[in-house]
Amino acid sequence: MGNLQGARGSALDAGVRAARVQALGEAQALLVSYMGLALQLPEMFPQAGRPARALVADALVAEAGADAGADSSPLQGHADALLAQLAARFAGDGLAEVLAPVVGELGLRALARANRSLLQPGFRSILGALELLTANRQCAVAIPHMPTFDPDDCAGRRMQTGTALGPFLALSGFAASDEAIAQVYYADAPQRSRQDCDALHAGLRATVRVLQAAQAEVFGRLVRSGADERTLVLRLSLRTLATNALRSGMQVDFARVVDDGFADNLACVWLQLAEPFANDAALARVGRVDADWIVARALRGAADGGLDDEQHHISTYWRELTRVNADKQRADAYLDARLQGQPAANGGFIPDCFFTAAAALHLGPISTAARFVELLKRISRFRGDIERIEQTPELLTPAQRAGLPVVLQRWRDQLLGMEREKCALDAQLLDPRRLAASMVFYRFVMAVLLRQIDGRRAFPQQAFQMPAEDGGDQQVPEHWRMLPEFLVEDTVEFVVFVITYAPDTLIDGAAQVGQGGETGLRTFDDILPLFVVAFLARPDFISNPYLKAKLVDILHMLTYRDPREDDDYVDTLGGNLPGSLRLHPSIQRFQCALDDSALARAYLIPALLRFYVDVEQTGASSQFYDKFNIRYYIARTLRALWARAPRYVEATRRFFMQTDVSAEQATTTGSARRDMRVIEEF
Repeated sequence: MGNLQGARGSALDAGVRAARVQALGEAQALLVSYMGLALQLPEMFPQAGRPARALVADALVAEAGADAGADSSPLQGHADALLAQLAARFAGDGLAEVLAPVVGELGLRALARANRSLLQPGFRSILGALELLTANRQCAVAIPHMPTFDPDDCAGRRMQTGTALGPFLALSGFAASDEAIAQVYYADAPQRSRQDCDALHAGLRATVRVLQAAQAEVFGRLVRSGADERTLVLRLSLRTLATNALRSGMQVDFARVVDDGFADNLACVWLQLAEPFANDAALARVGRVDADWIVARALRGAADGGLDDEQHHISTYWRELTRVNADKQRADAYLDARLQGQPAANGGFIPDCFFTAAAALHLGPISTAARFVELLKRISRFRGDIERIEQTPELLTPAQRAGLPVVLQRWRDQLLGMEREKCALDAQLLDPRRLAASMVFYRFVMAVLLRQIDGRRAFPQQAFQMPAEDGGDQQVPEHWRMLPEFLVEDTVEFVVFVITYAPDTLIDGAAQVGQGGETGLRTFDDILPLFVVAFLARPDFISNPYLKAKLVDILHMLTYRDPREDDDYVDTLGGNLPGSLRLHPSIQRFQCALDDSALARAYLIPALLRFYVDVEQTGASSQFYDKFNIRYYIARTLRALWARAPRYVEATRRFFMQTDVSAEQATTTGSARRDMRVIEEF
């Protein structure tokens, strides 16, 4: 064809040349048609060699991995043209069925042992082949319509292998996805220096960054390909999350749910999709997030403009979630009443992306971080047990002492395995890039939550107005009560995790976004202090006392003061503390933010003292013991504030004076007489 249309064909008669070009074009179209039929119906054309789907996959992999030295293919160099011709021929005529075998073949290769490890280069060409496929817009439109994209019989763990994109999301740097990460890459990491471990982390993080950028690019192309395709991608993601809800439980059976790597990749994909509106200094799109999204989208099917699947996995998951301030009976009554009305107008992609990203983080990185903390505790306990037995062998019987060397070696091997797993998790969970991206998203989450309780419902475009509390529990708006509790809980848990294990993230410029004032609210200096003070000052908005106690934890850690500076300090550690404690710069910076906040000056001290009283009753069987830890943190926070500025001492004095009134005029919750008794004890 090229010769006829080029210089060599110019010598031919124009009519002859046109006839030959037409004949070759018809032959080419016929070959493309047969190629599509061979992909859809391989049994129609028995082949002695490799099947058609493998040949097309070979071409895509060879094209994507040409720079990496991948195996060549007879079709190498023609993959783009081949896809364009297939797309042009079968668009609107079964293109999804044509591509399904090719995507399935690539998925099988991604699951192969040689390609699923990030320590081997094979995964790059496999993922690159999928990128080539989705780079063609018609192919990107067709992929969400493939029968294998979101099959009805896939749920739970099977979403990782039984869906078209599952095998590509299963590629990760977590030890749960690839045992070689812990056993080979971090084999001797527990014995190496911190600098060596940091170098290992940097190498793995760079690879994961390439992987997740490719995954996000593929999903981004599918989401942008059209409104119907965006809905299918959302439904796939929400159904994956709904059928893997057990990941957030205390005791997780990992044979029934997707692994940490898959959940983490899905969360990172949606974080990338949320970045355009979350990483906005002005937070201009906060008002686009509808608190009733669950009713409008998650609980309704496609016929009503919703996202629920035919098996109702999505609606069941979102209906059964714990609410911020409503029991199940009240939540069901509210949801049923709202479902009787007309469906609300579709709020667009922003609320869909917001709630999907929040749920993905809840079941992915947040759940993994909780298990990471538990792993650290197990390592500490296990190491202590080994050291104690090594130091006191005389406490064992002679028979036990005889087998002690073998048992100790077995225990040391188990401890080494846990330490390797911890190193592998360090590389992922403590990645500064990942933490900064999550902090930016939770900045947006905090702004959304603050807007819901803002007296004017105009935050952040207008200054936050503390909601009135004259009506007590009746003052809490119904739309706020029905929000999922994990929106608040995950925000608080993430901040606590970052303060404890990666405090540099708090003051990282990439996580701050805004510059303060008219240039946008800053995450750490503006929004976080406001978030903590607002929900402590209005305790009726959150029913879970332990969630409010986590806010106190944040205050305690970010206003920390060396206890030895107290005039009544008693040394219970035998002088084993260092001469002086080096406090992280974030502590001084947060205290300055509290000093500069008018709301903190007005509400923080009364809120802490009221919670000191109210924590007497938590409703749990362990409330007698729980209150001591919470009150200790409140007391330490108050001491730090009192030592910082006289205004906090004066605020405390005013609170004491206000409680010495009748119960009808008391500004604290509960009985004024009870308040006075507890305060006197304090």
